[in-house]
Amino acid sequence: MNNTWILISNASRARLFAQPRKGKAWTMVQEFQHPESRLRGHEIMADRPGRTQQSSATGTRAGMEPTTPPKDVEAEHFAQQLADVLEEGHGRNAYTELVLVAPPQFLGLLRKSISAQVAKRVSASLDKDLTDVKEGELPERVADIH
Repeated sequence: MNNTWILISNASRARLFAQPRKGKAWTMVQEFQHPESRLRGHEIMADRPGRTQQSSATGTRAGMEPTTPPKDVEAEHFAQQLADVLEEGHGRNAYTELVLVAPPQFLGLLRKSISAQVAKRVSASLDKDLTDVKEGELPERVADIH
């Protein structure tokens, strides 16, 4: 099967399409939502353990301070969730080529999250957020790269 998967995503939403051959219509494979990525940092941390004060040679500092902002952690979780779906599809030979479309920072997270086998199937990528573009307009918007 010569099937291309096209992943249109950002840190909180993704749509996965399949295209059997170039020039043919896209069909929706799956849609994903990750509302946690839209929350503000303090909203994400609201149900997590609080800070504790620890003393140090230079005074006090907040213990349990996250090293990565919570919003970035949620984006990483979503990228990994999408990478798992792409890995599963690769395992059942659901696609031969993969096109990734996402804003620059999230595209980097996706690339970091996918396996080497899935990365070999990436035929093109576009660093733009097209998640709000209507489904019928997407093929035209990525025609230059795919």
